[in-house]
Parts: sequence; structure tokens; C-alpha cells
Amino acid sequence: MHPSELQVKWRLTNSQLAAALGKSEETIKAYKADKKARSYRNVPESVRILCKLLDSNWQQNGKAEIYLCA
Repeated sequence: MHPSELQVKWRLTNSQLAAALGKSEETIKAYKADKKARSYRNVPESVRILCKLLDSNWQQNGKAEIYLCA
């Protein structure tokens, strides 16, 4: 699952998605950039797998829960 699909499905902000994936907001924006843009980044398979796992877990719980640890 692409991070932007997860973001749309669960109505997450860029900062929420970044926190859930352990990435920076700039990286999230780069994943969503046009492929011709200099800032574009390919989404690694590990991130796609994490998105799929988060989606599955959130579907079971009925809501997107993001926990931040210090």
C-alpha cells in the first residue's frame, strides 16, 4: 500500500503519517511528489509493507491509533 493511500483512507495529516511511519514530513512529501520533480522519492518496499500492516491493524481496531514514545 502506498503511503498516500493510507493517508487518504484514514484521513491523516502529513505529520501524523510521518509519525506512524517513522519518517520526516519532508520524506512523506517526497513520496507524494510528481515523479518528474527533483524532490520525488521511490517508496521502499519496507514502507509499503508497514502501511499495509498499519491499515490492517487499524481496520481491526476501527480507528487509526498513533502512539508517540519519548
